[in-house]
Amino acid sequence: MLPEGMTDWTDETLRPLDELARMAFPEGSGVTADTLKRRARKGQLRVYKPGKAFLSTLADVWAMVQGMPVRPAAASDQLGLSTAELSHAALEQAREALRRREEKRIEDEWERKYEARKAAQRKAQPPCKKRPG
Repeated sequence: MLPEGMTDWTDETLRPLDELARMAFPEGSGVTADTLKRRARKGQLRVYKPGKAFLSTLADVWAMVQGMPVRPAAASDQLGLSTAELSHAALEQAREALRRREEKRIEDEWERKYEARKAAQRKAQPPCKKRPG
């Protein structure tokens, strides 16, 4: 018989994934048995399946956690701009290109109409008579 307060399991004892999720991660962290199962399918967590249930150990869960360090997000470019800032700059560049294209279209249309009016005026004028010289 074990003394009071001691349990009969160690970090190497096989436990169901839902129990491991409750033990290893704080409530509200979003880690559930399904999360651990997805990690197992990715090969990030060692699991055992002696029957229908997936089992693992607390030591395997800690090994998974230590194998996935969180790195600070690096700047997405050498100028130090964030992804949102880069997206905004790309959008502004596209808008400016669209404005220039529209201005050119309007200018070309105006020029075409001007040339058409000039041609119509030349056509409407009577031909010049040559003076005898």
